[in-house]
Amino acid sequence: MSQNGLFHDVEGWGPDTCAEKLHTVLPKLIAGLNGDKDTRKQAAHFSAICKKFLAHVDINDVEVVIYADAMPKVCAVFDRSLADISELLAQQSPTPSSQSSQGNTTKEGVTDNIQVLDELICSLEKCIVHAARTDQPRVLDSHSLVATALHVIKGTFRHCKDSHESYGKVFPLVSESLSCLFKKAYSLQKVLMALIDKLQLSSDSSEEDVTDMVAVCQGFHIIGCTVSGVDASLLVTTWKFLAKQLTKHKEVLKNHIDMAPLVKTLCSEVGTNCKYCVELASKDATDRQNGCGDQKSHTRTLKICRFFMQCLMCLIKDYNGYLGSCIKEIFHVILEMQSLLPPSLSAPPLSSTAAEEMKATLLVGIEPMIQHLLDNRDFIQLVTGQSNDLPSQHNFPLCLLQLMVMDLIPKCSDEQKDQWVAPKIYPEDEPRDSILVSLFSTLKKCYTELTLPVYLPGVMCNGMPQRDVSLYEHVCTHLCGFAASLPARHFSLLEKCLLDNVLGTNLHCALVATDVWCFVARYGTAELCEQHVHVLTKLLCQLPNSCQHLQLHLLLRRLVPLMAEPHQEKFVQTYPPAKYPSLWVHLPPVAFVPKLRAVICGESVSYATPVCQKWLGIQRKTLGTLPDLHLALCVLCNVYSSSVRQTSPLQSSAPVLHAVSRLWDVISASGAAKHRTVEVVAVKLVQLTGYLLGQLVPEDVIKVLWRVSQWLKTSPPQSVKLSITTLLGRAGKVTLPPSPQQNQLQELLASLFSTLLQDNSWVVHHHALEAFSTFAEETPYESILPKCLQNEQVKSRAMDFIKGVPFSSNDLPPWNSETITQQQRRIEAFKEKRLSDISSRLEEMQSASSVEESPEQPSAKRIKQDTDSPTSTKDDSTDLKEEDLRTITNRLNKDIAKLEEFSVCESKPDWYKEELKSLHQRLGLLFEGS
Repeated sequence: MSQNGLFHDVEGWGPDTCAEKLHTVLPKLIAGLNGDKDTRKQAAHFSAICKKFLAHVDINDVEVVIYADAMPKVCAVFDRSLADISELLAQQSPTPSSQSSQGNTTKEGVTDNIQVLDELICSLEKCIVHAARTDQPRVLDSHSLVATALHVIKGTFRHCKDSHESYGKVFPLVSESLSCLFKKAYSLQKVLMALIDKLQLSSDSSEEDVTDMVAVCQGFHIIGCTVSGVDASLLVTTWKFLAKQLTKHKEVLKNHIDMAPLVKTLCSEVGTNCKYCVELASKDATDRQNGCGDQKSHTRTLKICRFFMQCLMCLIKDYNGYLGSCIKEIFHVILEMQSLLPPSLSAPPLSSTAAEEMKATLLVGIEPMIQHLLDNRDFIQLVTGQSNDLPSQHNFPLCLLQLMVMDLIPKCSDEQKDQWVAPKIYPEDEPRDSILVSLFSTLKKCYTELTLPVYLPGVMCNGMPQRDVSLYEHVCTHLCGFAASLPARHFSLLEKCLLDNVLGTNLHCALVATDVWCFVARYGTAELCEQHVHVLTKLLCQLPNSCQHLQLHLLLRRLVPLMAEPHQEKFVQTYPPAKYPSLWVHLPPVAFVPKLRAVICGESVSYATPVCQKWLGIQRKTLGTLPDLHLALCVLCNVYSSSVRQTSPLQSSAPVLHAVSRLWDVISASGAAKHRTVEVVAVKLVQLTGYLLGQLVPEDVIKVLWRVSQWLKTSPPQSVKLSITTLLGRAGKVTLPPSPQQNQLQELLASLFSTLLQDNSWVVHHHALEAFSTFAEETPYESILPKCLQNEQVKSRAMDFIKGVPFSSNDLPPWNSETITQQQRRIEAFKEKRLSDISSRLEEMQSASSVEESPEQPSAKRIKQDTDSPTSTKDDSTDLKEEDLRTITNRLNKDIAKLEEFSVCESKPDWYKEELKSLHQRLGLLFEGS
């Protein structure tokens, strides 16, 4: 009997006949399935096998009797049908018209092959339903069936996903058939999931069972990748099943399955859905509140994203230590999520409700993930690596991530703490820093977020509502908490890191390090604070004046008040003001206990007053003598500052007032405009005079203000103008009895305020407004206020300033992240240029030192030639004359430079001006004669 005849006979058989002829007919049908080349007939044979004989085969024998031989051919038939469809579509160019004969031919061929696929799927579903009837199925009992079902499901979904593009104009003609095929494949997947869900793998499962389960998980992973972007419900169902199986059989699968591809796909899904969710949330809020499609899409996408986050957290938790090469993707998706949501500056504008909803849904899962990755070397390398090449929008999220890690480290084991805080770098490892150093490195890149500033939720305190804090305060708070939890063996690393940043060039990092250092001093013992103060003081005495010098002074100024009283007394004895005056420039006496303040003030004044008097007694007051005077004035300013003025000894004020009065007769405004050294001395003199203004006699007050008015006529540097505004702000308390001096005082004050309020520099103008506001509140001479505001524009600005009206101008750039970023770029460009200039100068110096005849070692003198010698020429005589002229003019330039240095002094001999006039006339005659 032929195969076709046998097939038709089987179609009419009942159950009893099929059971009776099972062992004779079934092998022939399977052989026909393998031997026939017509896919439709092969699908029909397989359908007959499933309908007529499957129910009569024992469940434990079905794999050997049917599936082992039949399933490979089913896969081949399925693949050939897909290939036939592709060939038909490639060979034909049909039109969408149903009247086209060419289109009908293609449609019929494609439809026939789709029916073959449909029939194969239905038959496979019957096989799976049959296998699921047993209470405890095993993978090996249906090994070929499960593999074939997965193959068919993956192929069907992939074919349907690409159909719109691959079918082209034929797609409308077969879209219903494809839709039906997709649904049947989904139905097959559901029954397959129900079958696999019944499987139980014990710890003693065979290698074949574990391998089959790994193949199942990998197959469903491929299905999930295939249906991504096609059907959200199917995608979630697939991943939900896959995550369940991975969790259920984790103990068996850990050492066999490669988790990296699965986790990478989950990270991709989280990132894609999170980005889409943010895009939907950033659209018009009104449309979303009205229940339009965007609101529904947003809610659905948010749920999907939350589901994938949960899956990701679950797999990271269950397979920690077996994740493989997917840590980089986890790291980047964490940064990406944080960069997409506020307060990140790269986040799109979102309503507060939507932002809080997404943060509560998505970002809440980041910390649990990090907790399971703390002992992962790859994760540690990514968080603290020196060569992290991240986009700029990820610097702020990385800072937050590092702070999260710091919050979790105290709960770790000692070994884990060492990996983060004191890492051991082996030769084969990439360079990385400790978490402390890495945090400060990241903070340097968050210039914009620190400047604006960006606000984050603060730490909850008992009995107080939570408030938003700046990024700076957020970093300080968490860093202080981390410092408090550090074990003793790591404390030296903390000290080194803080000192490096205090001495660094980044201001934000220096301030953070200073704040944390002060916390450590308060949190630790009094002896620790004393040790830190003495170490920093010794360092200060060794460092040259620089930006780092000032930062150390700021730190020391904050640490000294934290010292115990006996330690403060020892400090003053060890570093007396008379012996270490530069140290006491930035250490105000008010930082010490009351009984030490008078001692400090007395010693400071006793040191500074003789220095001023000595300088006044010098006949040749050159620029080289000014640094000592400047240091003495700085010490006096520190003593007589407003915060400690009442503690200064009154018996020491008279010599100081006398010295200040004499200095005003000597210091020249023209010198301040020419020489930086004179400028800083002038600034300190004005500042000190402001502190002592109330103690000066009327004549000295008039003299000071008159001198200041003369200085302003010479266009002094901006620093001098700013010091003058401070002086004028203190002049409100100066009162004189009715006299010509009172009138002169009022005229001088009005003239000075009028000049400074109209200054072109906005910095000077603003400080002048502040000084005028203070002066107007305190002065008894209200009649001079209108004279200070002669310009209408200045008058309007002054009134607005006093009333607290904000200044507005269209010329000012907006204060936003873009402006700050541009500012940062300019600062970095300036630093690069400065470093380049320094490098070029060093290269020039090195190249100059390598020349045999360097400027420090001039060449040998030329042999003097006799101009009267008959061998000498006219040109030789001319060269000698030029040499003599060059020598004379060079010497004259040096002498004039010395005279310019002496111009600092106001008092000069009577003959000085006459000699200068005579020299001027002689030089003029030489110039005319030439």
